[in-house]
Formats: sequence, C-alpha cells, structure tokens
Amino acid sequence: MNKTISPGNSLKFESKNDLAFIVSFHNEVRRHFQKEASRINGELEEGVSLSEQEKADLETRKDLFSSTFEYNLRINTFLMMVSHLEEWLFHTWKQHAPTTELLEAKGSIGRFKPVLKEVGMDLSRSRPWMFVKGCQDIRSCLLHANGRVSLNRNPDRIRNFVAQHDDEIKIEDDRLILTGEFLKNFQKAVEQLIEAGGLLKD
Repeated sequence: MNKTISPGNSLKFESKNDLAFIVSFHNEVRRHFQKEASRINGELEEGVSLSEQEKADLETRKDLFSSTFEYNLRINTFLMMVSHLEEWLFHTWKQHAPTTELLEAKGSIGRFKPVLKEVGMDLSRSRPWMFVKGCQDIRSCLLHANGRVSLNRNPDRIRNFVAQHDDEIKIEDDRLILTGEFLKNFQKAVEQLIEAGGLLKD
C-alpha cells in the first residue's frame, strides 16, 4: 500500500539530504587537500636535487593546502550550511505558517523564531536553536567583515559567543577561526532542528 509523503516529511527528507551533500563536499575536498599536501611533502623529502627556491616554493604550496585552503574550506562549508538552514526556515514558514510575521530586526535566523513557535516548537529550552541563533553573528562577521571581529557591528556579542564555545571557535589576531568541531556541532544543531520540524503535523 502506497503512503502519501506529507509536505513536512518531504521537506525534512530533502533538507537532511541536502545537508549531507554539503558535508560530503567538505570531506571530499579536504581529502584532496590532505593528499596534495602529503604528495608535496614527499617531494620535499626526496628532492635532494631541488634548489633552495624550488624548496621554498613547494613549502609555500604545501602550506596553502594544509592551512590556508583548509581555513577557507571550513568558512565556506559553514556559510553553505547556514544558507541551507535559512532555506529550510523559509520553506517551513511558507508551508506551515505563511501568515506569521517575521522579526526582521532579529537577524537572518532569529527572525524566524515566531514561525517555529507558531508551528509548535518549544524554543525556550532548545539548545540547537540557541546555538544556531548565536551563529548568525558569526555568519555576519564572516560575510561582511571577512572574519574581523572588531569590524563587526556587534563585536562584544561575538566575543561572548566565542568565550562560550572556545574549544571549537577562536579569535586570533582579531580574526575568527572555525574548527572542524565547530562545523560538526553546527551540522548537528541544524539536523536536530530539521528533525524536530519534520515531526510537526501538517
């Protein structure tokens, strides 16, 4: 007997599937970076005939793959996941609470709080919600100030958030540094919100 997939469950499935693709993209690109850095390192160890300039060029290239590119990959993966979350929130609004007004002054994520409350989600004790809402300031700083905390509109709010999660996100030389653990925790929080949203009645 065929069962009709409800709009809520369909949105849940598609959203979790799309999030998994973003994570897979990150992992695949990171594997390439690590492989290339390892290849260059092997070339340096075996390259007894390399000139000093050639060695310096290879060291620079290795550093790009093992440090700079990794840093940029984490930022872009985070921003893609935030964008994905915003898309899910938008569709939840349109499918389940289209007449609910958004809180436009509360940021790209926080503005959807009335929508989630309207469809029955208890946000007062929701750790995933509090975490992703705090992350909207991180998103803003990365997008509008290239990660420079002092240039952001709410630097103190960012510093407070970082202090609460200093094992997974840091500030070095005034610039935000995201760790792999931060990405994992953000992914988990988004998945938990989507899962809770998928349990809603249509």
